[in-house]
Amino acid sequence: MGVGAIAWGHRGRPQVALTFDDGPGPHTEAILARLREHGVKATFFVLGVQARKYPHLLERLRAEGHQVESHGEVHRPAFWLLPWQEARQIRAVPGRYYRPPHGIHTPWTRLLAGWAGKRVALWDLESRDWTREDPKALAERVVFWCRPGSIILLHDNERFPATLAILDEILPRLKALGYQMVRLDELEARPLSWREGLMRASQGSHERYFIKNRVMRLGLGPFDYLAVSPCAFPGPSQPGLRKGEPSLEVHLDSVRTPAMTQVQLLRQGRRGFTLLAEYLKQHPEIRGVWGISQAATGLRVFGFRLAPVTLWQRLVYGAASTWFLWLYRGEAPKRGVPIAQLGYSPREEFLARWDKSPAEAEGSLSP
Repeated sequence: MGVGAIAWGHRGRPQVALTFDDGPGPHTEAILARLREHGVKATFFVLGVQARKYPHLLERLRAEGHQVESHGEVHRPAFWLLPWQEARQIRAVPGRYYRPPHGIHTPWTRLLAGWAGKRVALWDLESRDWTREDPKALAERVVFWCRPGSIILLHDNERFPATLAILDEILPRLKALGYQMVRLDELEARPLSWREGLMRASQGSHERYFIKNRVMRLGLGPFDYLAVSPCAFPGPSQPGLRKGEPSLEVHLDSVRTPAMTQVQLLRQGRRGFTLLAEYLKQHPEIRGVWGISQAATGLRVFGFRLAPVTLWQRLVYGAASTWFLWLYRGEAPKRGVPIAQLGYSPREEFLARWDKSPAEAEGSLSP
């Protein structure tokens, strides 16, 4: 969960932090060359034993403007350490932050880090560079799940050659999408509350849901908050969209939207639906676009129709909406607003409104 630790920064700014664990080592020079090529500063969580083995690389990191923090003396999880051993781990490298090996930590870890004048630093996006998966697929995943304020976990470890290939992909792409890659101390991160800890713990199930339901993002920019998934329209049947017909369900990014202004939401919504119109033109079998939640009221601004839902849908979608509203915003459902309702747009109506020229679409690229 990470309660009391930092795991992401301000969600309203298009900044992310690249962080590298386990170094310095044989791959450090290659990582530095790539960062230098793209003008990026990063944060390195180094091991004490490696720092003594490669003191010249430690100096290079600092000389080139990168942030150096502690990853412990050796790569050993907190559960295997006595309190005084963990205290030595935390103090192995001077700095403001401590990242426990594997991210495993206890209340003792946070207490001892506090006594040492440090904060426990985790992450909200793993690169999975330690796996045997295709590096290009791993890079695509990083770009897909990157959000404003993300702390991205990578490794400075020769046992994980995928790191360099991932960097070759994500460094130019994240910059092109409008992200600024900064040091951790520039990210404006604060310790996670219990509610935010639950948000972090739910990330795995969120990603599994996206994979299972083939969810597609409408744009990969920092503030592109719309996504859709293909499915049969669940009903009730509406004029222009009948139950069971091929359709797309609309999803809103609950992490991005709370930090966005109304102007940003409108602008990026227009961009997303313009991109969706292009997708619909390539898939004539799709008969409409819809969403069921308390937030469906907001779809009316984008030309969607509103309709009541069945009792079962109100119970299921209403419970989900209530949970996500509390989890991501810390709020309760608003009085006078249906806890769940249907927002939908038949294919022809949607295209009539959103089939815009590329120039019109380009006008809503930035937040």
